Amino acid sequence: MAKKSQNPVRRFIEKNRKRLENLQEASFDRGEKQLIELMGPSASDIQKDQFPVPTFFLEILVWIFILLFPIVLFSEPAGQMELSITARRLAFYYLPLVSTILIFGINQRLLVPKCFFKKKYLSYFVWNGCLLLVTLIGREAVHFAFEADANKSLSYFVNEYCFSTMRGHFSILTPITFVVIEGLVCMFCIVFNIFSRQIIRAFIIREKSRATLQYELDFLKNQLSPHFLFNTLNNISALIQIDPKRAESSMNKLSKLLRITLYQTSDETIPIGEDIDILQKYAELEELRLDPSYDLTFDIDIQDPKFQVAPLMVMPLVENAIKHSINPAGKSFAHISITQHDDQVEFISENSNFPRKSGPKSGGIGLSTLKKRLELQYAGKYEWITENRGGTYFCKLLLTK
Repeated sequence: MAKKSQNPVRRFIEKNRKRLENLQEASFDRGEKQLIELMGPSASDIQKDQFPVPTFFLEILVWIFILLFPIVLFSEPAGQMELSITARRLAFYYLPLVSTILIFGINQRLLVPKCFFKKKYLSYFVWNGCLLLVTLIGREAVHFAFEADANKSLSYFVNEYCFSTMRGHFSILTPITFVVIEGLVCMFCIVFNIFSRQIIRAFIIREKSRATLQYELDFLKNQLSPHFLFNTLNNISALIQIDPKRAESSMNKLSKLLRITLYQTSDETIPIGEDIDILQKYAELEELRLDPSYDLTFDIDIQDPKFQVAPLMVMPLVENAIKHSINPAGKSFAHISITQHDDQVEFISENSNFPRKSGPKSGGIGLSTLKKRLELQYAGKYEWITENRGGTYFCKLLLTK
């Protein structure tokens, strides 16, 4: 039995991993939608006025804003704020700010990724110790520049002034304060890098998943036409010996149908009216080889013929309804109903149930392709029900946009 992790953070993540992943994905989707809305109609187009912006440009803008923030002090009306803005005050305002920026930038760009994440912890602390020392020396130099006499030399600064508690500009609290501040900056850099790496990694995985799904979807869509053509050619070949003229008529209809599917089904979605037209033409081809007593009906109730649907999504269901309904010794029927209202499309088929016997290696790709396409294009937005009601096979597919 595996030992349970004692790390409370890891236990929390493992316990709530799915919830955190959903929040992460929702955040990506929300940011993507907001970006598309902000960019407007040109969001998916490459415009001439677009130009590449390296990410460090944004960082520079943020730091410029922070450095220029004291300028707002000059905007106060005279008499409302008693300020004596001198070079000395500005120097001592910018000294800790610039020091923090340098420590943050060096940690962010160099020390955290090249030392801390590569487990070179000693090097990481040594380099930060050097940064702390340089910062303290810089502070002493600024104090010396404003307080020392003009005749004081560099040797006086090194030997007597720098880090001298006797001069009143330095105390034991000074390095302690700087150590605490640098520690907080380093901790923030480490946490920031961990989070940013996780976000980037999640984004890359998300895009790879999208690319994989799109590749699989394109592959499945490319299977539709060969599958349909294979079945239809089988039907026509059966007619050649029985009725050559009807076989010739079937070839002409097949030619027209293939011309339609060639240009229409390559799109991600097509109007439902066009999709139903293809299904009906396919049914006409099937009827040519069926007995005249075969009962095949289409009941169509479409509110908006331009309503967009994935092309030929229900074609395998139509094929199976006809294929498995034929009874050589009795009455056969296939009743198909397609209804579209608001954002929903409902497909219902009822057919006489006489399934063909299949060998161990037989089996079409139609229904397996349909299931994969539903998961890819209507994940969480479809309901597929099949029932064997005595001698009648019932199938219902509900799609929601």
